[in-house]
Amino acid sequence: MKKIIYIVILAILVGVIGIAYKLNKMNAFIWLPDYITNSPTFEETDGITDIIFVVIDHWEPGGNEYPLLAWTENYRKLADKHIDSDGIKLQHTWCYPIEQFRGYEVDSIVQLSREGYGDVELHFHHQEDTHDTFTQKMKAGLDSLRAHGALRTNDSLGYFAFVHGNWALDNSRAGQGNGMCGVDDEITILQNLGCYADFTFPAMTQTAQPSLVNKIYYCIDDPNKPKSYDTGTISSVGYTPKENEFMIFEGPFMIDWSDWRFKTHPTFDDGNIYWEIPTTFERFETWLSANIHVEGRSNWQFVRPFTHGCDLHNKKAFDNILGKNIDKMLTKVEKIYNDGKKYRLHYMTAREAYNVVKAAEAGHNGNPNEYRDFILPKYNYTPDSLSL
Repeated sequence: MKKIIYIVILAILVGVIGIAYKLNKMNAFIWLPDYITNSPTFEETDGITDIIFVVIDHWEPGGNEYPLLAWTENYRKLADKHIDSDGIKLQHTWCYPIEQFRGYEVDSIVQLSREGYGDVELHFHHQEDTHDTFTQKMKAGLDSLRAHGALRTNDSLGYFAFVHGNWALDNSRAGQGNGMCGVDDEITILQNLGCYADFTFPAMTQTAQPSLVNKIYYCIDDPNKPKSYDTGTISSVGYTPKENEFMIFEGPFMIDWSDWRFKTHPTFDDGNIYWEIPTTFERFETWLSANIHVEGRSNWQFVRPFTHGCDLHNKKAFDNILGKNIDKMLTKVEKIYNDGKKYRLHYMTAREAYNVVKAAEAGHNGNPNEYRDFILPKYNYTPDSLSL
């Protein structure tokens, strides 16, 4: 009997050590307190729940012909099969890395956007920059994107969404090698250039991860220190952000106790659509359980995974990002979460999701489809449009 007790105790100790090891590896001390105290629990609301599905793509073809051909030939096939409650096909947000600029790559996703498959936004990896060098590079990158038909508007605003390469927003990985970012007032610069929101996070395993998790919130930049976005004010119905507040729009970051596929337990799911973990309906429900919404408008739920969509180096990656696995997942999502009675499904871009957040803050309710262009109008992808 004692031997059995010892074995049980040993098994428990090994399990506890394994969990502690994994939590430490994930830098969980940063975000776990908020995760525990604001435990994500998606629950059905009275009436209809609207689910807004947004894919943020760190789109890096790297000059390789295969990803371009794969997107051109296969994304249309995938998106045309999947229509939401508003009659809109699957949407995609391609965040293009301006430091790797190749005009023909931008042209390919501008053409897809022109055909109604999504939007082009901005992605930037940079190192050892200053206020001035970062500003210059950003202006040049924005000009180049607009010269190829992206980010063009029919007004004088000029806006864009941002994803920071290496998750190093606002110099949050200072001292970790490679001189990542380098700009402590990056958020202020982004705001001044017209950035409406950041879609970088979560940042699994990185110290760049905010202490707030599974949130849409507003931060205020401190130009004298890094990682000003670490905390902020949660987006809520009736809230009017101050002029210097900047939106951080996080995707799901969940502890999945039901997934035992790895050597150490539990599994952490950051919404990454990639080769290693199959894109499944069960993962979608994990993302949904993150319960990302504007406070006071829990009937509008955001499911916002991300991907490095051009990482198509093997069949598993292709199946998960463009092929049979994501197709199967979306088919079941449309069956379960788009019945028109309990749920409505909406495929949106980053810009559209931002507009829906702003509509919720302004007190609007009902069908979020009505607010896709609430604050920021559609980009103008017509070939002869002028960038203003």
